[in-house]
Amino acid sequence: MTVSNLGYDDPAVIDKRIHTNQRTISGNALEDQYVQEGESAYPTYTVIASGISVATSASHVLQIMADGTNYTRLKALRISLTDDVPASASALLIELYRLSTAGTGGSAVTPAPSDTADTYAGGAMTLPSSKGTEGAKLDQWRLWLPSAVAGGQRDKATWVYRPGMKPRIFGVATTAGIAFKVNTGVASATIDIVAEFITTSYL
Repeated sequence: MTVSNLGYDDPAVIDKRIHTNQRTISGNALEDQYVQEGESAYPTYTVIASGISVATSASHVLQIMADGTNYTRLKALRISLTDDVPASASALLIELYRLSTAGTGGSAVTPAPSDTADTYAGGAMTLPSSKGTEGAKLDQWRLWLPSAVAGGQRDKATWVYRPGMKPRIFGVATTAGIAFKVNTGVASATIDIVAEFITTSYL
């Protein structure tokens, strides 16, 4: 293979060139084009819910609602155990549900923008006393909660968007969102949830 370049006719600026890599296939000299990906321009936000109790069965430990204008696309999340562990070892099941109405009466969490020029108009909340209306169940994660946590032993669950698949999408109305739900409560235990998402004007 030989690093090469390919010229093309640009009516505005003559003799611009494309960076290519030349190789011979079936006796023909072919030019593979180099492409440098640009930085994402999509508004990007992080919601961090720290030390949230999982003691109450069917509670929504975290809800994230759409911003009223754009589609919200969940790209990554992390659910992890804290130092608050139960007296007896237990398994915790966290389920992800779509919401069609927002819960109320919980503690607000402000989505943090990666770029200070962006502002997310949707709301996020932990442990709403009046839960939102659940729709389809989208995913679930099971964490092992030991009765004691040694250094470095923190159970966690992760989900990351992969190219070729759709992220978790909700919006655009402020009544649309997602909720992380405790299936069966575990007393004297807390978890952290970190969710990262972008917004787009299109579905």
